Amino acid sequence: VPRGGRWRQDVVAPTWSAVVHLADPDVEGWVFRPCHAAHLARLCPGIHCRICSERGAFAEALPMADIAITWSVTQADIDSAVRLRILSTPAAGRDYFDVHVPPRVAHFYGHFHGEIMAETALAMILGMTRGVRPAATHLAGLEWPQQELGQCMRPLRGAHVCILGFGHIGQWTGRLLKPFGVRLTGIRRNPEKATQPTFMTSGDSVLPLSDLDAVLPTVDHLVIILPGGVETDGIIDARRLELLPPHATLTNLGRGNAIDERALEHALRLGRLGGACLDVFSREPLPADASLRSCPNLWRLPHAAAISPNYLDLFVRDFAHQFCEWQKNS
Repeated sequence: VPRGGRWRQDVVAPTWSAVVHLADPDVEGWVFRPCHAAHLARLCPGIHCRICSERGAFAEALPMADIAITWSVTQADIDSAVRLRILSTPAAGRDYFDVHVPPRVAHFYGHFHGEIMAETALAMILGMTRGVRPAATHLAGLEWPQQELGQCMRPLRGAHVCILGFGHIGQWTGRLLKPFGVRLTGIRRNPEKATQPTFMTSGDSVLPLSDLDAVLPTVDHLVIILPGGVETDGIIDARRLELLPPHATLTNLGRGNAIDERALEHALRLGRLGGACLDVFSREPLPADASLRSCPNLWRLPHAAAISPNYLDLFVRDFAHQFCEWQKNS
């Protein structure tokens, strides 16, 4: 956003009708409210939002909408939206919209999650290395577990952190970790097409996926931030888990398909890994009878790494930026 806090009005259409259905029964920060509509109107004066709290009202309003902002959409919704030009979701994953969309309709996905999710990744790693999570969970019943914690507590400073999926969220995570004095390795599909971030130092590197097996034996903390899809299915399998040192921790904030959960559980139960923090799973919600729930040294979040009161404020700014760029290029 420019210094004045508004997008230039000469790149915004005079009137765009946006229908918004962003509601969640459990998470207050995921509910789009009039304050968010007002924020968007200040950034993009040409957009008028109609907020629909119910799914039926959203479907009814779609035929007259130029812009649809929602968590999910059906093919029937798309077929009825004859005026639609933009389909947007705050979600970062490209697996949210499983529909056929006409070429005239642009997709907007969220590019703002990094600064929230990076804090979650940092908390997960610190919680494991500094004993906070064990002390609060399976060691909480012990009277004075100094001996038990002494066996698992390690410094973060000087550790080697490998971030598998070094895109926007991965780089935010690296940026927050770097002041702790870690050595960073970012793994991405096409590192040659990306500029190495300025926060990385001489001991850090950005490498292709083909180098992952060579890197894993030197890793203290593996952070996975990958999208879903067949290309990432089981990318961390039993063989790659065996390559990690026994003290290493694993953190997954991307999609649950990336890890062979049975192999991970086996490694943790045998003491072959120092610990794991998972925000995502192959099945969500995680079934009540899932054996992962009782797995030692495994800590869980319910796909909550991006929850924050300012979630939709960040989304609105991100949407406004994407809308402005789309206007310029249309």
